[in-house]
Amino acid sequence: MSRFSFALPLSMTLLLISLASPALAFTEWKAVPDPHAITWTGTQGANAVSGGCTDFNADIVFDPADLATASVIVRIDTSTCRTGDAQKDAYLPQDVWFDVAGFPRAIFEARHFEHVSGDDYIANGTLSLKGITKPVSLPFTLTISGDTAHVVGTTTLQRLVFGIGEGSQLSAPTVAGPDVIVKIDLKATRE
Repeated sequence: MSRFSFALPLSMTLLLISLASPALAFTEWKAVPDPHAITWTGTQGANAVSGGCTDFNADIVFDPADLATASVIVRIDTSTCRTGDAQKDAYLPQDVWFDVAGFPRAIFEARHFEHVSGDDYIANGTLSLKGITKPVSLPFTLTISGDTAHVVGTTTLQRLVFGIGEGSQLSAPTVAGPDVIVKIDLKATRE
């Protein structure tokens, strides 16, 4: 009895598997650069303070018909998080706020998605900010038109949980409220 064996290169093996299994045909998206895609609103005393993080990149795999393979990783350059107020913006990179020198990136990663109804979903993941990683859920609405997707979502973060504005004086609500509302308004194109 004669035997023979052969090995396919890894790239060929992956190609054959992807052709044989439609579930592995991921839908990848490329985020459209937009300095207003990630914004936030907090409070200082009774006054609202708004800002945004203008520089980020994202790895997005999402197909509404196959949520089991969906994943999103968003990396935000914390040095680009600004309010537009020179005095406040001078404080944000400091150790007690974002500590940009020690933690130059915030990372949101989600691998579990729920379909609520219609175009409404929830991304359940984690946010790593200032060296602290906590669970975060982001409810969002997704509309897809051809090869363009538009995501609009809002979530509320507790800044003190991430050590943002820590210390007895800075943690006071008169300095900055404990809740920060983060809004996402992101467009992406199918790759």
